[in-house]
Amino acid sequence: MTKVVLFGDSLTAGVFNGRHPTGIFTRLLEDKFPDVQFINRGLPGDQTRNACKRLRSDVLSETPDLVVIFFGTNDVSSQEVFLANYHNNLAYMLTSIKPNKCILITPGISGPTRQNLRPLEKMEQYAEETLAVAQEFEIPALDWYDHCKDQAPTKLLQADDLHYSEAAYQQLVEQLEPLLAKKLTNLN
Repeated sequence: MTKVVLFGDSLTAGVFNGRHPTGIFTRLLEDKFPDVQFINRGLPGDQTRNACKRLRSDVLSETPDLVVIFFGTNDVSSQEVFLANYHNNLAYMLTSIKPNKCILITPGISGPTRQNLRPLEKMEQYAEETLAVAQEFEIPALDWYDHCKDQAPTKLLQADDLHYSEAAYQQLVEQLEPLLAKKLTNLN
């Protein structure tokens, strides 16, 4: 069975209604790809610098066929991770995993009460940097920020203005589906 690791933060983990990981992201992907084993390695609060440290134990040890990498939201709010570090951390992940086995997803948006630490301008910069890394490594990337930027935060985000609503996860999976399908087809 084809194995896909979902590697990211709480948005990957599916934090929902204040509960720890719910698996909503994983379940929606499993519905679209029933013959694929999805392993969710989303860790609430994670940033790319910490993710690089857990890459071997959480991703490489699974010997995945593909890895979907979805970081940036916490990197944006960090006082220790700058845009160049973010770029280098993503590049390290891709090199360690093998770029042809990866798909990147840009960060999305945050709501009004989170603008102090995650301003939309900065979210856009990190999204653009994610796309630059994807272009550098010639791999597919989902521009999730571009999809989200013109939508009302109340439609995409839970009451905490950070974590995704069920509708947002459904949109995320719809956007990711063609990229994932193409990569999975190329495996065979």
